Amino acid sequence: MRAVPSVAALLVCVLSHSPQSDVAAYRRVIDDYRAGADVTSTRFSTTVDPIVIARIVETSSGWTADDLAAAAMFHTDASLRLIKAARKQDAASHVDAAVTLLHAAVDREPDRAEYAVRWRSTTTGLLYAADARDLAAHAREATEWIVRTARQDDADAAFALGLTSEIRAAVVGPLSGPPPRRNAPVSMTARRDLDEAARHFEDALTADPGRTDAALHLGRILLVSGRDAEAGRPLLTAAAAPSRPVRYLAMLFLGALAERQSRFADAERQYRAALELFPWGQSAPFALSHLLMRDGREAEARAAIEQHLTATALRVVDPLWTYLADPATDLGPTLTVLRAEMWR
Repeated sequence: MRAVPSVAALLVCVLSHSPQSDVAAYRRVIDDYRAGADVTSTRFSTTVDPIVIARIVETSSGWTADDLAAAAMFHTDASLRLIKAARKQDAASHVDAAVTLLHAAVDREPDRAEYAVRWRSTTTGLLYAADARDLAAHAREATEWIVRTARQDDADAAFALGLTSEIRAAVVGPLSGPPPRRNAPVSMTARRDLDEAARHFEDALTADPGRTDAALHLGRILLVSGRDAEAGRPLLTAAAAPSRPVRYLAMLFLGALAERQSRFADAERQYRAALELFPWGQSAPFALSHLLMRDGREAEARAAIEQHLTATALRVVDPLWTYLADPATDLGPTLTVLRAEMWR
């Protein structure tokens, strides 16, 4: 398995060969990909041009961290398609390109490391499941620049235990959807599971205070358990997360908390903020529409749904769908969310 091309080696090619027209063509392909177009027939979806990759990595003009991460997802999708077509060597080139682009995105915007961690976990899992184990190992080795600490590993273990307990409560509940807008009875069995999950998520936050997904889950558990006065703090922490799905859900849950307390203006603000942050989700526009109906604003309620359907053109992915997903096994939905974070 070949190593990720060094920037220095790629620069030699750039300085002597790379035409600007190829970079412009590549940019159009990535923009089309982000807009939802089928770009599988382009030459960039079958072969990698390392000269183009090197040029956009080494120049800052016009390529934001989001753009670079979107390009990484394009190459990720291409690699997975090529694996299915038994073209492993070509797939490896796309994995290398994705790693190079993600590294550049993190260099440009350090908060992108959180996205890169999720990308590595999901992509290596999918490659392994596709019986491309050597390529999965290569992808993991090629992303060793994503530094992990022992405390983060401890937080991962605690988070996994918390998620298992929360899923058990959801099965008993049912408690798998958004927090109810009114306090609802919870069975004793589900409550025990929720309490256990809360302890594990607290342990995850103790090990790694920056573990905002644990704060999100803790806040929701407190809401479901009727502990409204305690729920706001972890949810506010989650609402400042680098992860867009975590922020989106935190705003959604904060809106549910405000609506439960009849603070309709605050609830509307949270739902609209969630909708602006992640317009592809359906939970926020439906929550907003329900709130507006409760407030007697029926025309605005209908408009919220109509605007959502028009804006997304039925291209809908909601982070709530993966809220209780096991990141080690629910790889397809997780990949879909990673991809949707790059849509525009």
